[in-house]
Amino acid sequence: MDFHEILVEPLEKYLSVGNSISLREWLRRDTAQAHARVDALFGSCDFATEQGYTVFLLAQARAWETLRPLLDDDSMARADALRRDLETLDLPEPEPLRDVSLPAKASLGHRYVLEGSRLGSTVLLRELAASSPELSARASAYLTESARIEPWKQLSTGLQKDRDGCDNDGAIIDDALFVFGLFEEAWRATDSAQAKIG
Repeated sequence: MDFHEILVEPLEKYLSVGNSISLREWLRRDTAQAHARVDALFGSCDFATEQGYTVFLLAQARAWETLRPLLDDDSMARADALRRDLETLDLPEPEPLRDVSLPAKASLGHRYVLEGSRLGSTVLLRELAASSPELSARASAYLTESARIEPWKQLSTGLQKDRDGCDNDGAIIDDALFVFGLFEEAWRATDSAQAKIG
């Protein structure tokens, strides 16, 4: 499915009618299905086994490597931590996805997905520690860095104020869906992940 062709109600209408919901709630609502699909894929990994954790890391890494040209310092720290985990586990660094057209810079929609994922990372870090203490001790740099939620809090405050004037309102949701779709594609493009979902 091409998420860029999903029809969403224009944000201009939301802004013009004085809708009482915040932009954060608007994004949450209109990306809910895409978010659920990605959560289901990555949430199926069994952190109790190194194989399950490997699938998670490799698929995550393929998405992050694809997005690397757009990353700010906070997100780059996460991508670099992921590389360290792969090195620790003697895993190859995945190639970026092919034929992905990236904008010149990250938009509010892109940042919403990337920073919002920090909330889930706090849960996954606890799950890894409980399911596999040995793996957690060896290779949890990515989840540890991702569980630092201050960047999300800062972005969330801006979203509660409805809009970021640096972004094109009509593209915000489309950009968020693009990132969710990219993570889904990264999962399916990972050979071990494809074998898992067979």
